[in-house]
Amino acid sequence: MFWKHISIFILFFSLIPFRVYAEKKVELCFWQFLVPERRMRAILDEFEKKYPHIKVKMQQLNWRDGLDKITTSIAAGITSDVCELGSTWTPQFAESGALLDISEYMQERKDEFLPILLSCVEWNNQYYGVPWVAGTRVLFYNKELFRQAGLDPEKPPKNWEELYKYVLELANRFPDLYPFAIPVGENYTPWQTFLPFFWSAGGELFDNSLNKAEPEKDVFVDCLRFYQKLSHHSLLARQAQIDRSFASGKVGMMISGGWNLSLIPRLNPRLRFGMALVPGEKKQVSFAGGEVLAIFKQTKYPEEAKLLVHYLTSEEVQNQIARSGTSFVPSLKNSLEKEAYLSSPQRKIFIEQLKYAQTLPPHPKWSQIQEELSWVIEDSLFNKTAPTDSFSYLTERLNKILSIYSKSRKKSTTQLPNSIVVLSIAGILALIVLINVCYRIKTRGIKTKNQRVLVLYLFLLPWLAIFLLFYLFPFVYSLILSFTDYSPLRGYSGFCGFNNYIEVLKDPEFQKALLHTFYFALGTCPVSILLALGCAVVIYKKIPMVRFIQASLFAPITISVIVAASMFSYFYSSEGFFNSMLDFLHLPRPFPDNWLMNPKMALISVMIMHVWLSFGFYMVIFTAGLYSIPRELLEASYIDGAQTWHRFRYIVLPQLKPFIILVIVLNTIKAFQVFPEVFAMTQGGPHGATLTLVYYLYKTGFHQFEMGKASAVGYILLVIIGFFLILEVTFLTRGKSNER
Repeated sequence: MFWKHISIFILFFSLIPFRVYAEKKVELCFWQFLVPERRMRAILDEFEKKYPHIKVKMQQLNWRDGLDKITTSIAAGITSDVCELGSTWTPQFAESGALLDISEYMQERKDEFLPILLSCVEWNNQYYGVPWVAGTRVLFYNKELFRQAGLDPEKPPKNWEELYKYVLELANRFPDLYPFAIPVGENYTPWQTFLPFFWSAGGELFDNSLNKAEPEKDVFVDCLRFYQKLSHHSLLARQAQIDRSFASGKVGMMISGGWNLSLIPRLNPRLRFGMALVPGEKKQVSFAGGEVLAIFKQTKYPEEAKLLVHYLTSEEVQNQIARSGTSFVPSLKNSLEKEAYLSSPQRKIFIEQLKYAQTLPPHPKWSQIQEELSWVIEDSLFNKTAPTDSFSYLTERLNKILSIYSKSRKKSTTQLPNSIVVLSIAGILALIVLINVCYRIKTRGIKTKNQRVLVLYLFLLPWLAIFLLFYLFPFVYSLILSFTDYSPLRGYSGFCGFNNYIEVLKDPEFQKALLHTFYFALGTCPVSILLALGCAVVIYKKIPMVRFIQASLFAPITISVIVAASMFSYFYSSEGFFNSMLDFLHLPRPFPDNWLMNPKMALISVMIMHVWLSFGFYMVIFTAGLYSIPRELLEASYIDGAQTWHRFRYIVLPQLKPFIILVIVLNTIKAFQVFPEVFAMTQGGPHGATLTLVYYLYKTGFHQFEMGKASAVGYILLVIIGFFLILEVTFLTRGKSNER
């Protein structure tokens, strides 16, 4: 009996680890853009009921900075398990080794999906994702404007000739409206409208191997020439503004996506609009893309992640998501063949367009390719560059990108050894200690009070820890990166010396960004300083309602840059405040009349907002400086009969000199480091008109994934700022040194 109880006891406790393991839940992290958070959470709850041992933690991403977050997470090694990716992103992440190869899983399911979408998840004959959503572009047109112009609302244009004819008819009938709209000012929208025209005429960008760019010259030139003709009667703006302008009835036709099926009724329920296939030269081709569900290679639970992907791409869940909005087009063939989808005229046109749609060439360097395409398109529209010159430039740039990529593939990549960074930091600290010891020996002799020094460093230890971790370590790390071929996706392929610095300095885009940054600093620093000083003097004189005026002038500092950018973007829009003022004063509008989409006005527009946001802070500094001036000096000068200007020139300004130096230094640093205003308002566009050094750094590191070059840009900027600060401080303090 005794041994029987002992056996039961041992058996019971031996099963405890298995019970704990069985009850332990697997937690998956899922990042997604498309489905509203509440709706997706309900779908994931159903998944958790079906698989009780899996818990899904979801994070909603946004299209503005979602790609940056994914890239940073890959570089840091803290990726999610499952992530929604854009169809153009998949090749670059697959090529870098960040995604899990799911070819075996896809071989069993690939016949379920639209064949056109399979190329979006394939790289080197392997599958790295599952198509989730099908996306394309169609022609939206205003039926009421068609009717008033004498055009048949049920017969939209089908080819280039008809499209241009319709554009001219609308232009003659409605001189104050835009017959057509062309997206500009972004890297990823101009080519989405242009390439379908190019494809429809039989053009292709690359050869079958994707190793050489050889677009058909005659086709490309004809297409670009036709695009220039359309631009004379088109709204040139970002896609978001184009959609809003169409919804408000100010645009006759546009090429856009399915999100408008919910956007237009919300903005203008009374608008009667139709949809049709994209007009083409030989065939009605459109751009095909969509959303992809991929599994990161670093996941600890690949099988559970596949279960989640399988569930989200199942017919049941896709139908469930589709019922929540008409813009959702499933990737499954069975779903698209159901009567529920075909009976919807709005969704049916997208399904019809997918039959004639074409996907992009799956190349890992598409982020750079699309920038060159957008550059050429905007150059032809804004600068009226000859199409033949644009063709030569594009071919040369694309072949250069392909050549550099081919060479980089042959290099083996590794992670940067942390020992190099640690040794560098140790060397810097040793140098600092050595300098400190030498200084103390020189000033106090060899015998020093070691105990006091130890206590001093103990009190400084918290600050030193923060300084080492968050300042010195990133500084040294990025400095080392600037001498390597480092990519946040692939790692680094070794040290390259000063090649990054040389290539950056030779880059025409860098030179343009440097010139724009100088213009920005020269245009904003004097204006903001003079405005701040003038307002401070007015406040110092105790005018009526001085506290209210002071608070009002300081208020812009408290506003988020993103909020201010949204506000000013509306002011600069076609229907905004500034154009309304020009109309009121009977002055001509610029072309394009959206100031942020006008290459000649865009940088000035950003500078105006920057001055409005920043001068209040400098005003407070000047106000504090004015109150620090001894009143006896001003009273004595007043008794002696000095005029107002002389008192200001010979008493106030000399007393304010330390504050002026401080404001100039702060203003110079802020002007050279301008980024959030450009990021929120223009993203460097249109046609690179607002490209600044910090935005060039951001684009190089996070869009082109050349972090070594981006680090080099950062240190070049550091040297430039340091040079100007030394120059300014030396000039402003020259009088003091002469007096001494």
